Amino acid sequence: MAATGESKSMSGRTSTTAACNLAKSGDDLLWLLRTAEDAINGLVVAFQDLAGHTDTTLKLTAAIVERVQDESVVSVLPSVRALGVAAKLFLGERLQATTGILETVTAEMALLSKLSAVTEGQGKIALDINMLTVHTKIEVAHLGSVGAGFEYLAHELADFSHSLTENTKELASHTDKRKDAAENTQHMLSVELPQLRKELTRVEVNLRDDLAQLEAGLTELSRMPEQFRVSAEDIARQIAGVVVAVQGYDITRQQVEHVQEALEVISQRFLKTDGSTEGVSQETAHAHAGLVIQIHQLHAIRATIAEWKSQIMTCMDGIFRISASDIVGIGPLVLEQERSMSSQLSHIEMLERECQAYGERIRSTLEGITNLSQLFTEHLRESEAARNRLRLLTFNSVIEASRLGARADTICVIADGIAEVSAEWGMIAEHSGSTLEEILELSERINEVMATFSGASDEQLNRTQEQTGAGLESLREASGFAASQGQKIGQTIETMRAGSGEIGKIGDQLDACFGRIDEVLSEVEKVKSQLEADYPEVKEEYDSEEIERLFSATYTTQAERDVLRTAIYGTAPSIAQSSSIGNDVELF
Repeated sequence: MAATGESKSMSGRTSTTAACNLAKSGDDLLWLLRTAEDAINGLVVAFQDLAGHTDTTLKLTAAIVERVQDESVVSVLPSVRALGVAAKLFLGERLQATTGILETVTAEMALLSKLSAVTEGQGKIALDINMLTVHTKIEVAHLGSVGAGFEYLAHELADFSHSLTENTKELASHTDKRKDAAENTQHMLSVELPQLRKELTRVEVNLRDDLAQLEAGLTELSRMPEQFRVSAEDIARQIAGVVVAVQGYDITRQQVEHVQEALEVISQRFLKTDGSTEGVSQETAHAHAGLVIQIHQLHAIRATIAEWKSQIMTCMDGIFRISASDIVGIGPLVLEQERSMSSQLSHIEMLERECQAYGERIRSTLEGITNLSQLFTEHLRESEAARNRLRLLTFNSVIEASRLGARADTICVIADGIAEVSAEWGMIAEHSGSTLEEILELSERINEVMATFSGASDEQLNRTQEQTGAGLESLREASGFAASQGQKIGQTIETMRAGSGEIGKIGDQLDACFGRIDEVLSEVEKVKSQLEADYPEVKEEYDSEEIERLFSATYTTQAERDVLRTAIYGTAPSIAQSSSIGNDVELF
């Protein structure tokens, strides 16, 4: 009996100690509620500010995306590619035309050599006729009055010799000038043709490289804002979740209050157990069941707070990881690429002007062959007249020689000489005719080649230049807009990061406040363990339905009821699941 009395006495002391400890735990929970209120309100305000800044960031980013996706910007790459094709075609045609001109100038040099041979032959004939004129004049003087009829022949020969000499000099002069011009043109083309090939290669390479860079820049310009937008939207969702969760603190506060009230009730029940009754009293059984329920409630509260903290940390980490540097940097980068492409466009325009000037210069140097063909045509007409005139002189000299008989031997020799000159002239005239045909054919070839340098062939290039210029202007505006918006986004993010410091301080306060829950939970679990040690059968001594009615009477949230059922029956949803029933705010 003594031993039993001592055991009862110890149980009584345990009950009193448990009641005091539970009362102290309840006081700790009251302190937690009072202290956490201001911190929670500050957290709501801070995250609402973050939500506003995130909304601003998303609007700025959306404006960039809209501008970058504008048709005028999207069409830049196709127009630049078309420019590259047109420029390559333009320069290629000029290169081919210049090669053709060089070939025609080389052919012209051969023709000019033929013309030189013609002028040399005409000069020789002019000299021969001049000698025949001298012999005729001598013979007229020798014959005296009998040879008076030959004075006309001598005069005609002298006049023909003079006109032929002048005509030959003029033709030789034009031929020599044309030779000089052709040689200069040939030299110019021989020097400039490799340079033109080199320029064509350089422009093609530069256009290809600039196009590749521009394409990469445009890809980044279109991709980066969208990626940033997705990240910002994710942070916005996190912020919204934190705001909703913290705004739902009222539910958690009620849970804490109800735990505190329950601990007070249980404390009173312990005080009612004086240790004089054999076995487990109803008060003791109800107290044990209440402790089990409050332990589950405290675990649920702690899980909610841990989820808050986890989400807040994830959100803060996202804010510190998100960066507008790519958006801020991509605008100037694309602007630089746009300037490079605009420089290429200007260079192509300069090449176009140079090609036009180049074409005019070649045209002016080749106009001489047209003048030469006109001169040579006129020369052939005069040659035909001269040929007929020589034939007439030959005929007249033969008739006069026949009239004089034996006294006209010298005249016969002169007549034979005139006939020979006439035959030579005929051969030169025929050679000149074939040469003229070659000159005219060459002139036609030159005109065909020179058509490449006309403005009509530049139409495709000019059209693509206009399209590319307009596209680059739109790209320049879009890139500048992206850079400007990116700066604003960067400033907003820095403001958000600065606000994160204040959130960190509030978080530390909440950690300190809700850290008391672990202490309370530890104390309650000790009381429960001591009770079970004193009364091993206490777990089996209460009615579950009665306990549910007793403790759920004051519960105002579905979450608390779910936790209670888990504690009593072990069949309700888990803490994580139960928080999602009936109220989205309890997701955390």
